[in-house]
Amino acid sequence: MKRSAHRISREQEAGVALLLSIFVLLAISVVGIAMIVASGTESALAGNYRASTSAYYAATAGLEEARSRLLPKNPKYFDTTVPTFMPALGTTLAATQVRYILNPNGGEVVAPLAFGTPATYPDNEYAQEFPTNPLVAANTQTIPSTSALAFALGGVTPPLYKWVRINAVTEKSLGRDINGDSIIDPTNTPLFYDSALTPPRLIVNALPPATAQQVFEITALAVLPNRTEKLLQYTVAARTFNLNFPSALTIGANTVAFSGANSSQYQINGQDGSNLLAPPVPGCATNPLTVKNAIGTTNPADVAAIRAGIPTTPDRTGNYTGATGLTPDVASVPLANSLDTPLDAYNTLQTIENSADVFISGNATQGQMPNAMSASNPMTVVVDGDFSMNGNFTGYGLLVVTGNFSYTGDTGWNGIVLVIGDGTTTYNGSGGGNNSFNGAMYVATVWDTNHNILPTFGPVQYNISGGGGSGTYYNSCWIKAAQQPVTYQVLSFREIPYND
Repeated sequence: MKRSAHRISREQEAGVALLLSIFVLLAISVVGIAMIVASGTESALAGNYRASTSAYYAATAGLEEARSRLLPKNPKYFDTTVPTFMPALGTTLAATQVRYILNPNGGEVVAPLAFGTPATYPDNEYAQEFPTNPLVAANTQTIPSTSALAFALGGVTPPLYKWVRINAVTEKSLGRDINGDSIIDPTNTPLFYDSALTPPRLIVNALPPATAQQVFEITALAVLPNRTEKLLQYTVAARTFNLNFPSALTIGANTVAFSGANSSQYQINGQDGSNLLAPPVPGCATNPLTVKNAIGTTNPADVAAIRAGIPTTPDRTGNYTGATGLTPDVASVPLANSLDTPLDAYNTLQTIENSADVFISGNATQGQMPNAMSASNPMTVVVDGDFSMNGNFTGYGLLVVTGNFSYTGDTGWNGIVLVIGDGTTTYNGSGGGNNSFNGAMYVATVWDTNHNILPTFGPVQYNISGGGGSGTYYNSCWIKAAQQPVTYQVLSFREIPYND
């Protein structure tokens, strides 16, 4: 009996071991299946992330192409191939006007205005931002992308964005009350970014100040072959040197040695566009109602010294006209932040140097000016030394001279001349000449003989006693034209759900 009971117990134990083995095998199988599922999920997540990232960078490429092609100095500048595609700097793009870059791939059709055709990538986002502005072909211009060709030449697949839209920004499109009047403007007044304000900010102004630049919205759609989509958006505004002048000739100094011209034709005139012989700037009109001082100085004590340097025998005091209505028109003036102290002026000089088209180390003449410079292509030139012009020469753009700036009556400049450094300007010649300076000129001594920055402006010498051509005339259009955007800075960025 005992033997029989013992045998039964062993048989029962053998059954339990089998069940345990089956359970362990089942558990291992479950863990294995879970790992396989997890691995598949992880691969799927990695694939989704990779596709999402690829679409993101493709859309970013579209944003950056548009942002870079807004710059007139870019060889692929929009208006180089399609004139008036974008308005000239200082001219406003209306909220009803829309611009597109199209980037079809492999012969496909990209038609952002075909709202009922998902296969052609419609721009349904526009209606969300501008519900009262129908997107119609009459207000739309398109231009092909340059990225496809560039990538093809390099043997690389181009970015797969489909279109990029460029348009004005309004309170309505942003859905924000920018000017704090508790009303989201329904009249589609474009927004501007004023970098001269503290802090810099957006403004709503149909007649913006010269320090403000229009804000553009850049929106890019990218769609990959697997239909992964990204819709990204920048708001951008041009960043210029933001140079503004209170007078045709502005002097930053604590002592001015001024010798005025003897020539009867030489003038310094603060009325905007008073020189009718100045070449026009396309897309820009001067305003005769804008009148600046003929000569402005930062030191009130120098006003009398400058007036005393203007010849009275023969009497040339009437040749200096401007805002005060007095002749000669000379006044103490405030300066914009970028030029109001030696340190600020020096920092502005450094900023200009870093983005100049031409930088000349040492003394130079007009023979070293860039051949590409013209009325239609003003350029930024920095001469780190003395610069002299003679002969029948005219420059266009922004000129910076750190040493002595000398010229003859047959030479001139359309744009801005900054003599920042030694602060000396000399007329070389024996009178006569019919060329002129149109825009503005600023002369300031910002360092000592060892180029140590001064705490306050130093003495300035301004000598045109020999004649000096027909003079210096304030011209707001040439001041703007001389300050081509350094870049279009990104003010905001967002990702938008795409609804096709």
